Amino acid sequence: MSSKSLDRFPIYARLGVPEIWCYDSGNLKIYQLKAEAYIEQEKSFIFPTLNIQAISSLIKSYRQLGRRTFRKAVKEWIKKQI
Repeated sequence: MSSKSLDRFPIYARLGVPEIWCYDSGNLKIYQLKAEAYIEQEKSFIFPTLNIQAISSLIKSYRQLGRRTFRKAVKEWIKKQI
């Protein structure tokens, strides 16, 4: 996780943001707010059936093709998951 992300966690906690997803160095990590602090989790409680590792692979595959292409790929992947 970059220091930029770390600096924002207290702000998100004060706002009551229940879950944060951070992509750094090829890994997608999920943090959930517990007692005013974020704890890394294996699964999202907002999207419990999504395969988080598959999202990391999507990011790696489509990152170089631009945001629009990446967003389209993620939307298509999500449609297949639900």
